[in-house]
Amino acid sequence: MARTQRTYPWSSWPPDAQQRFFKMALFGLAGVFFSVFVGAYIFTNTLLQQIEAEKEQYARVVPIVHGIQSLRAKRGDLAHLSAKDATWRIIDDRMLEDRLTSIRSTHLDENVEGVQVTFTGLTLIMLTDFLQDLRDRASLQTPDFTLTRNNDDPRLADVHLVLAR
Repeated sequence: MARTQRTYPWSSWPPDAQQRFFKMALFGLAGVFFSVFVGAYIFTNTLLQQIEAEKEQYARVVPIVHGIQSLRAKRGDLAHLSAKDATWRIIDDRMLEDRLTSIRSTHLDENVEGVQVTFTGLTLIMLTDFLQDLRDRASLQTPDFTLTRNNDDPRLADVHLVLAR
């Protein structure tokens, strides 16, 4: 069985041509690696600059957003009502009467009047919409908040809130 010797295209070239070919291949490969690394460096440097610019913009915008949210809370359409009346209006608007277990007035401090509200079987969306309305429309906050899993349906929540301004 005759064994054929493997030959490469440059095997028949003169030694000077082979040496020139391999030097050029080495320089070409080095050039490609250099180009890739320079491109990656420029890309990451540009990305870092963009991230820093976004951070600066975020730092400028955050106080404005907080100011808008506080002004919105002060200008809520139910801010002039008592805590209990405002809570009842939001419960009516959100149609949560059938999930309401109890609502009663309470005093947190000598001058701070509040409302205790208990719901059963709320979804997370219902709860977050209700809390957002309390904040935005009535300027109410929740100094006490208890969230438990509903015994009948574990996907739902039972909530006990204390609301005050």
